[in-house]
Amino acid sequence: MSEIVTIEPPQDRAVTLEEARQQLRLDGRDEDLLLVAKLDAAQAELEQQTGLKLCEQTLELQLQDWLDEITVPIRPCTVAEIRYTALGGSTVALPEADYVVRRRHGVTRIRPASGKSWPELGKDGLIRITLSAGLDENDPDLAIARAAILVKTASLFENREGAACLAFDTLVGQLKCRWI
Repeated sequence: MSEIVTIEPPQDRAVTLEEARQQLRLDGRDEDLLLVAKLDAAQAELEQQTGLKLCEQTLELQLQDWLDEITVPIRPCTVAEIRYTALGGSTVALPEADYVVRRRHGVTRIRPASGKSWPELGKDGLIRITLSAGLDENDPDLAIARAAILVKTASLFENREGAACLAFDTLVGQLKCRWI
């Protein structure tokens, strides 16, 4: 069983409030709270549908057992550290030389290095893998994601009763295809 815990949340949104205000051609600020809610909803929906983390953040993947190969359910990410509860009950950092991190098609996998095996866990042991996640500011996928968020936010804002947003669905489909 695994769990993702946020250690350091994103400091920004993928799309700023000002960018959304410009997209909608809003001069007044009286609906900013509503617009922020729509921005957050659009970004959350995009991240949920694509499995991507758009903004830089630090997360922790927590596991109860070692797997032959650990597949990280966060994209894109880098492994910053692996810690585990050792037999004596202390928390130990696993040396980088003891494991291999491979990233293929955006999926990060971790396995023991050649000739190594995972260390034995203590009773009720826990494995904590610290991850740096989020797209780089210059990543072309971030540009697609930002466009999708702006389109979805505008649709949510203008159609407050709810309506389908084909442009958003199309852009999300493009992102999904790029990360297969």
